[in-house]
Amino acid sequence: MDNLNLNSDEKIIQTTQTIIIDGVRHEVVLTDLRIILVKSETGEIHETIPYTDVILAIPGANKLREPVITISFNSPEGEKRTLDLIFIRHKDSQNLKEIERCLVLLKQHNVPVEGKNPGTDEVHRDQDRKENNGVPVVSEKISRPAVPEWSFTSTLHMVKKSSKEEGPERSPLVLIIAVVLIIAMVAGGVFVAGHVMKTKNAPVNQSTIVAEITTTSVPSPALTPAPEYQAASGTESSAPPVTVPTNGIWAKISYPGNFTGYIGAKGRLIEVNSSGTRFYQLPVNDAMIEGSIEKQDGSSDKIEVGIYNGGVLVSAIETRKPWGLIDIHIPVGPATGGMVIPTPVPEIQVSPYASLPPAKIPPTGVWVRVFYPGNYIGSISANGQMMAVNSTGDQFYQLSLANGLIDGSIEKQDGSVKNLIIEVYKDGALISRSYTSTPQGLVEMHTKV
Repeated sequence: MDNLNLNSDEKIIQTTQTIIIDGVRHEVVLTDLRIILVKSETGEIHETIPYTDVILAIPGANKLREPVITISFNSPEGEKRTLDLIFIRHKDSQNLKEIERCLVLLKQHNVPVEGKNPGTDEVHRDQDRKENNGVPVVSEKISRPAVPEWSFTSTLHMVKKSSKEEGPERSPLVLIIAVVLIIAMVAGGVFVAGHVMKTKNAPVNQSTIVAEITTTSVPSPALTPAPEYQAASGTESSAPPVTVPTNGIWAKISYPGNFTGYIGAKGRLIEVNSSGTRFYQLPVNDAMIEGSIEKQDGSSDKIEVGIYNGGVLVSAIETRKPWGLIDIHIPVGPATGGMVIPTPVPEIQVSPYASLPPAKIPPTGVWVRVFYPGNYIGSISANGQMMAVNSTGDQFYQLSLANGLIDGSIEKQDGSVKNLIIEVYKDGALISRSYTSTPQGLVEMHTKV
């Protein structure tokens, strides 16, 4: 019970003695946020119930006069569920103290509690009555298994001395004979039912068997014939196994609830948003698998991420923490299993000036060429004279100088990513060129001719 997946700010308020839930021994751990039901045998968490999900808690007692808390709550799937927490008999009436403390804590955490705890007075009166009447009280230990509705122990508790009005006191020998008769009748009924099922005769009238048993002075349970199972041909039927792909590198994510995140390698990431068991193919080779997968609820169910190469598990990571997060950093070698890893296509560098259309360059003088399919504006200056530019397409602007500096700037007037290109020529020879493909981009000139 060490691994309760408590939140960093969560504290344990109380841990009860062994109780019974659906015939299995448990312990109840009450924190300041929720009720945690833990199996005593394995320490495994059976159920986690936040106080805010509890609809009603009703104290009562079962047929063995053991105190019971019936809890109604909403499950994470939105269904209304009910659990009976049976506080089994314990030395010094420890079970009565435990249920009283539990009810007080539930009320303190705003859990609706209906009715009063009948366990304390009723069980004490039952024990005192048995002791005063000379009937032995069977002491039950914590290590006993499930609490059946009818058992040898419960029969002893139900047999009691007749009151003064009912007749004289019975000797212990009468009780022993009654118990032996009950056992003999139950064994006989089981034998008859099994014989009838084996020979496949007409169904036995169960009401007749019940009537014969209930005519005795001590009540006993009705016999229900065991169901007949058809022999399965071949192996026992079960859920089909999950087949792991054997062609390359795969990621397997398993969680009964919703999960989200990403996974991939070498900058190629796959977005993940699903539930259940899912496979994601990673078209990479000899790389580091990176990712982050997160549970989308506060369940303590296990979420697991496994990386497979050629159908063989390379590594697996899991967590049961509510809202748990799994960080993935797993190296894998060359992909196996016949998968063809795509060969990277070499990137071909294309000159941005290849988009310039053919044009006849003036053979003499200093010229500035501006090309852009869209609109552009700006200015060009030389020898103290400035020329305004507002045009589109491919334009040439002559400057009246032989030598000196040329300054200017031209700006795109739209959000296109097409190239805006500026070239400077002197006597037909290219002196400088520059460009931009940025939307609303600006090209500046600072050229000496």
